[in-house]
Order: sequence, then C-alpha cells, then structure tokens
Amino acid sequence: MSEIAAERVSSICHALDLPKCGQRRSVKMNVLSSASAEFNPADDLAFFNAVMLFRDVPENDLKLIRQMMKHQSFAAGTTILREGEPTNDLLIVREGTVSVYVTRDDKKIEITRLGPTSYFGEMSVFDDYPRSANVDAVTDVRACRIDRDTFRSFVRSNPAVLFQMCTVFSHRLRNTNSVLTKR
Repeated sequence: MSEIAAERVSSICHALDLPKCGQRRSVKMNVLSSASAEFNPADDLAFFNAVMLFRDVPENDLKLIRQMMKHQSFAAGTTILREGEPTNDLLIVREGTVSVYVTRDDKKIEITRLGPTSYFGEMSVFDDYPRSANVDAVTDVRACRIDRDTFRSFVRSNPAVLFQMCTVFSHRLRNTNSVLTKR
C-alpha cells in the first residue's frame, strides 16, 4: 500500500475509532438472522469471497458476515433506495442489476449500473446523512443487507475492509465526475 493510501486509511480508522491497519481486535457483533433458507452456506462463502469489499477477509470472518446479512428480493422496477431518505445500511447485489441515479431538475441522471458482487449504500457506514442517490432494480434482484452498526463492528475487527472501501469510493467518485462533466 502506498504511503498516501496508508495515511488515508489511518485517518479513516482514527475517525471511526478503529485499530491501526493490520491490527485485529475482537469485537462482539450483533448477529442478524438470515431471512432466507434458499441460500446455501457454501455458495454464500464463495459469493462473499468474490465481493471486492471482503477479498482480504479470513474465512471465519466471512462466516460471520453471512450470519449478519439479511437476504432480500426486489422485483424489476422496484425502488430499493430513495435519495434524501434516512440511511443506515449497506446492500450487496447477489443477483440482478440495479441502476444508481439522481434526479435534478426533474431529469433522471444515471450514475452507474451495478451487478452481482457490487454494493451500494456504503456511505451510510461513515455518516448519518440521507441517501445521496436513488437505486432501482432494473431486473429482479436478490441482495444481502447489513445494518450500519453491525457493519461498523465488523470493520473494527477487519480494518483492511476500509482500504477496499476507499478503493471503491475512489473509483466511483471518478466515474461520477466523468458522468457529470459529460452533461
């Protein structure tokens, strides 16, 4: 990790009262019950391994992630998140495609489309501001949801996850800038 990236991760860790990157500490986590028996535990582990956010997370911790998730399904055309609404969770797309967009001057401006292993709502982990965008199901979507407090507890024991989040934040910011400058 570059020195600049290490400093950024360190400042985020400090802001969230996390241990220094590379250190691990045990944290008692609130475990949410899985709302669906249709997910196979072995498939879940393979799925969570494929999610960029959890690439460097040990298998035992991936099992914890599985237990913390609530599984939800959304029909095509359903609004999953609304811009301006209160925020408190992160969602990971398991199957299907979602559209992330904002509405300005009654015009829909699509920022991106996300598919399996992509996640959204992650800014809620860091702040208490309302949702910054809308998210609609383009196709039928199956997703995993984790609430902010549970995810924060997980991140405290797995600070490397923050670096993955910073990487995605950076990519998404560049993409959004590109979309907005083309308008």
